[in-house]
Amino acid sequence: MLLLACSVHGQLSSDFYQSTCPRLQRIVRSATQQAIDKDPIMGAAMLRLFFHDCFVNVREATATISSSGCDASVLLDDTPTSVGEKGSPANFNSLRGFEVIDDIKAQVEAACPATVSCADILALAARHSVSVLRGPRWQVPLGRRDARTAASPAEAIANLPPADMEVPGLIGIFASKGLDAKDMVALSGAHTIGQTRCGVYRARIYNDKNVDPNFAAIRKNNCPPFGDDNKWTPLDLQTPTRFDNKYYRNLLGGRGILHSDQALYGGGQVDGLVKSYSANNSAFFADFALAMTKMGNISPLTGANGEIRLNCRKAN
Repeated sequence: MLLLACSVHGQLSSDFYQSTCPRLQRIVRSATQQAIDKDPIMGAAMLRLFFHDCFVNVREATATISSSGCDASVLLDDTPTSVGEKGSPANFNSLRGFEVIDDIKAQVEAACPATVSCADILALAARHSVSVLRGPRWQVPLGRRDARTAASPAEAIANLPPADMEVPGLIGIFASKGLDAKDMVALSGAHTIGQTRCGVYRARIYNDKNVDPNFAAIRKNNCPPFGDDNKWTPLDLQTPTRFDNKYYRNLLGGRGILHSDQALYGGGQVDGLVKSYSANNSAFFADFALAMTKMGNISPLTGANGEIRLNCRKAN
């Protein structure tokens, strides 16, 4: 995986901070563990933040960079003159854990001032979160720098896959980021942890035909036909805070909570991958780790591009 990462972006390496911030991994690991111990949902929150950061990569017609993939632009607060991706309908009331990144950044700054980017901290926090929740481990290539500006709300919507998307659309949007169908199915397995809101999955449990009726009845108890749009529920009721392959087993039984999840199984082109991961947790872990490494290499800012933010919420 490290060889793959280096072949894509030679300026990233797993030992990038070995001499400049040797305690980095220990600091991030400890802070991430403490955050999850306090609130188990923070593990999924870190993973979701990283995904939403990397997938919004926008280059304007003038070739100036608005947001360049894994660049921590999702962490930037709005300013009096600019509304960014954090407040986009795709992110607002959906992304959580910003204060966890703030805490990790403060600890890293105390140990290694003006050295480690928020983008790399987010990448490490996502990896450690999966590990803490008993998922796979992988080496994280480092050396990303931070964006000075965020993408617009519209750009975030255009780059992030919606919960009602079908497989061809999912394959297309992942392909636009340099990820293939196997990466898409493996990364979708992140929905084995975390939560979703009633307004996001209501149409699935009330309207879809390929949903297990008992599953739908249970879910309807927490999501009425009208109202309670922002009421949260676990994506996986069985092991909501354990990273495992239950997600794929649920799809085989019509128990995917999001339309875009269940779309992965049911006579389509990625059925074989879903079956494989449902039967082989090790295969899922291996492909997920590889896909996360590839996703972490979506157009990072390196070298003299971007900056090392001192506060992850605002540009220097």
